[in-house]
Amino acid sequence: MSVPHTGLPIEDQIAELSAALGTTSHAVLTAEPGAGKTTVVPLRLLKADWLGDRKIVMLEPRRVAARAAARRMAAMLGQEPGQTVGWVTRDDRQIGPTTRIEVVTEGVLTARLVRDPTLAGIGLVIFDEFHERSLPGDTGFALALHARVTAGLDAALLVMSATIDSQQISMALGGDGPPAPVIESPGRTFPVELVWRPRKARSPLVPAVVKTVVEALRSSGDVLVFLPGVGEIRRTERELAAAVGPEGPAILPLHGSLAAVEQDAALIARASRRVVLATDLAETSLTVDGITAVVDAGLARVPRFDTRTGMTALTTVSTSRASADQRAGRSGRLGPGMAYRLWSKLEHASRPPFLPPEITEVEVASLVLDLARRGIRHPSELPFLDPPAESAWAAAVELLERLGALDAGGLPSKLGLAMADLPLHPRLARMVVDARDPWLACLLAALLEDRDILRGRPADLPADMGERLTLILDRDRHHHDADLRAIQQVRRRADDLARRRAIATGDVSTNDIGRTLLLGFPDRLARPRAGIRGRWTLSDQRSAKLDRQDSLADARGLVAVDLGGRPKEPVINRAARLEATIDHLVYATPDLDATLAEIVEQWGVTPTTGGSHDGRGTRNVLLALGALTYLEVIGPDADQPKPADPRPFGIDDLDAPALVNWAAAVPDLDAWIEWARSRGVDPGPASDMQRTTPDGQVLQWRLTFPLPEGDGILPFLIEWPGETPAATSAPGLTLMELSLRHPDPAMASRLHEYAVPVECERGDRKLSATIFGPSGVIELS
Repeated sequence: MSVPHTGLPIEDQIAELSAALGTTSHAVLTAEPGAGKTTVVPLRLLKADWLGDRKIVMLEPRRVAARAAARRMAAMLGQEPGQTVGWVTRDDRQIGPTTRIEVVTEGVLTARLVRDPTLAGIGLVIFDEFHERSLPGDTGFALALHARVTAGLDAALLVMSATIDSQQISMALGGDGPPAPVIESPGRTFPVELVWRPRKARSPLVPAVVKTVVEALRSSGDVLVFLPGVGEIRRTERELAAAVGPEGPAILPLHGSLAAVEQDAALIARASRRVVLATDLAETSLTVDGITAVVDAGLARVPRFDTRTGMTALTTVSTSRASADQRAGRSGRLGPGMAYRLWSKLEHASRPPFLPPEITEVEVASLVLDLARRGIRHPSELPFLDPPAESAWAAAVELLERLGALDAGGLPSKLGLAMADLPLHPRLARMVVDARDPWLACLLAALLEDRDILRGRPADLPADMGERLTLILDRDRHHHDADLRAIQQVRRRADDLARRRAIATGDVSTNDIGRTLLLGFPDRLARPRAGIRGRWTLSDQRSAKLDRQDSLADARGLVAVDLGGRPKEPVINRAARLEATIDHLVYATPDLDATLAEIVEQWGVTPTTGGSHDGRGTRNVLLALGALTYLEVIGPDADQPKPADPRPFGIDDLDAPALVNWAAAVPDLDAWIEWARSRGVDPGPASDMQRTTPDGQVLQWRLTFPLPEGDGILPFLIEWPGETPAATSAPGLTLMELSLRHPDPAMASRLHEYAVPVECERGDRKLSATIFGPSGVIELS
């Protein structure tokens, strides 16, 4: 299992590094590109006496880099991955009983430290490429330092990078003691000539890249091109192929979503020339053989808080000077190289030396929930190199409380623990864990986790999430703006989420999209502004726009999961209908038995026995008026004593049966109440209700009680946790129309805030319904 001397510069520092780790249990290694730190250091330290038979865990910021490093080390040992060296990422693993070196992605270590702060069986944790300062990397580092003090973690800690503030890391590792040793290793690089090819402001990126690559190809050797994302890589691949022709070099993409065999093809030099089109993962995490020229677009996609979705998303930014130097250095591994930069020397001087740590730029709800599992409720409890902003932490706590993930003490609830087990943002995890249709939730979470599957200007795309869901479910459905690879990726991701939760896949109902999305986005309700088509009001009372021709423009309510445009008046990019429905009509009577007999005789239907309302002195019978709507006939219960308070719906004052009120079913009663109150309409508090059915079952629901000022026209709101009584009520009737009329013009606007499917006309007060049944048309009022 020995590896011959590689001749790489890092070999000369191994003895010093091992001694430092054995003596102090921590060290910082700064190694220039080409030194060999990623592959040589773990293999050499595996034989250190202080390690014993314990494992080495090495963190890499990307899955591609983790797999590539593990494969390279295994090959150096003459083995296959999964023997002495293996990898573990979020989505796959290649390890076995004899594995001593595990190359993992950063989130894997964070999860392990949460479960077992002692990291039993691990003797060394290596933080590789730490200059990237990713959120999981910073969190894992802080948790490891914290575990040393609080949990007795005795694994040695080694931080490695080519460009890093070694003094800051050294002080942090040393804690209250002396700073950690800093060991430097030279690289193996040759001079690199910088060529500045600035593109004009707002000019398209891809044509400028193609032109510069063609120029670079006039010299010998392979070319490595840095582009911000997969979309730019694909467009450059097409245009470059047309520019160089069939006799030109091989054009090979390199990014994280490729299969391993495709990634390997781009990494390994070949007899013929090649152009490798890569994202920033080729900057330091991977070794791309044979490169003599680099073309750098000067852009990268980095995680940033996205106000559109309320989650972290990838945003295109200009790279730092340190990043540009790392990229340029890739051309100087074999001999003198050339680096073409698509920006000016003057602009380069104004770029920051480093990009800010990710933890200071992103939304931290996932971090807060993960740390709460460790009992950590404030960032000051961890030795972060750069803590998240207090405002970002407070916003995350507020969101998690609203999602039901944290209890009153700031610790994870049962729901929160289930959410934290999923590799999803808490908004999306709440949907998967708590939805009525969990498979639908998996599909929607996968759709929202990454970029929109419809490509193009958001203003030109439909907003309806239902259309996107149809493209995922129906393989025969097509859309000219759809990205087929993205659709396939969403399908794979949804399947993966379903496997994690043992969720059965199958048919879904598009009618439940809004209800499901609301679980994760309770703060994203929207209502149309009365009389102004295309203008909407959001939960935070901002005005928003939606194209008047969009299929959702006629909705009475939406859950808006993606907002673009200007913050003061955003545009609704992706949304789903979220409206109240007519739950049931209340037909009250002073004599339930007599009314029941009349219904059977005159309407030609026999109602289903409902049950008794204990303590209220009433009972009811039920008749279905459709799949989701029913008629409740309610009257005094002779088997109960007369209640101290008046019976509901004015039953005690009735002389004859009357249609006295109606209920609107809502998917989230608390969200509806909050919205209405923000608009000056108070539906009253939510109350938990129950009644006993004839078969002894206890039926439970939540509602707001009818308001006297509602005058029977404004409905009370009701939320059913499962199947509604309409499903078990006697069939035979159909609600044709519900008519509302009231002299107060404000009644119409109050109904508008409830997002109900009924309009209120101005006039004398009237509540009436037209029903069709076996005996014909039935008019109730």
